[in-house]
Amino acid sequence: MAHIYRAFYAPMLRMNAPSGMPTKVPFLFNNILKRILKDYRPEYLGIVFDPSGPTFRDKLFEKYKSQRQPMPDEMRVQLPYVKKLCQAMRMPILEMAGFEADDVIGTLAKKAAESDLEVLVVSNDKDMMQLVGKNVRTLRTGTGGAKADVIVDEKRVEEILGVPPGRVIDVMALMGDTVDNIPGAKGIGEKGATELIQRYGTAENALAHADEVPNKRYREALQQQREQVLLSKQLATISTDVPIEMNLAALEMRTPDIATLADLYRELGFNSLLRELGSEAFAAQAVETEAAGKRDYAEFAHVEEFSEWLKKVPAKKTLAIWLVLDMNGRDSEGYGT
Repeated sequence: MAHIYRAFYAPMLRMNAPSGMPTKVPFLFNNILKRILKDYRPEYLGIVFDPSGPTFRDKLFEKYKSQRQPMPDEMRVQLPYVKKLCQAMRMPILEMAGFEADDVIGTLAKKAAESDLEVLVVSNDKDMMQLVGKNVRTLRTGTGGAKADVIVDEKRVEEILGVPPGRVIDVMALMGDTVDNIPGAKGIGEKGATELIQRYGTAENALAHADEVPNKRYREALQQQREQVLLSKQLATISTDVPIEMNLAALEMRTPDIATLADLYRELGFNSLLRELGSEAFAAQAVETEAAGKRDYAEFAHVEEFSEWLKKVPAKKTLAIWLVLDMNGRDSEGYGT
């Protein structure tokens, strides 16, 4: 879900489908996904979504994520099309009731690593670094292609956070997370949390030695917020024992369903992406048109597609043509028609 939010808030002009529906999220998500597949060529892949409804963390802490604003309506209407894109590209969608996407990712990453598979978790979130270890790394995507990406291994985790992967949850327990409303210890930020864990090793040990902490603000925070820190560690810990099987056959990379993908691109007005599909998309449209039987019209995204269809029409047959013109000619930049 993080990449969907990232696409929604990307600094880019509004995009609309011919129907008027906003389409920036599926467009950018599609491009991110295509770029990752091109640059890293995975053998197996899963797209993990958060489920609807509460998770076990909501039972632990009723205010968990309570400060997070509801998903904007404009984003909500685009979410089904992100899933439709994944389905058309024949990529498995994973979600598990009662567990966040992070927990599903954590569980599958652990199982894959134990099966001696190399795992790359695509996430820019700091808390995902707790999963890094033997056979598991995270990929923090940047703008501008693979050159801006950062692959995070155990050494890189220490460079970024100052602690090894196994201590990431201890840092999170002390500093908290305002996005997810994990309270942490008020008065201790990332710098202080890192210093305390570097010195004491774990959040529990820092609490046990609270009276010895020289910094008054840190000392009082630990002394007065013990239960809050312990709760925060529970909330920050990604579960790696979600009851989900790792079905490698279901996670294998597959070729896209070109006909379905082309139809979706037409519906969303993604003309530049439609052209990238090449002649296969045109052929699929021609087959669909022939199979339609009772339907005596067809829709085309651009002149090459129309030309292919026109070759199949009898020479003396009367045609009516309706043109929807792109007034600015900038669809390749993400502008709608």
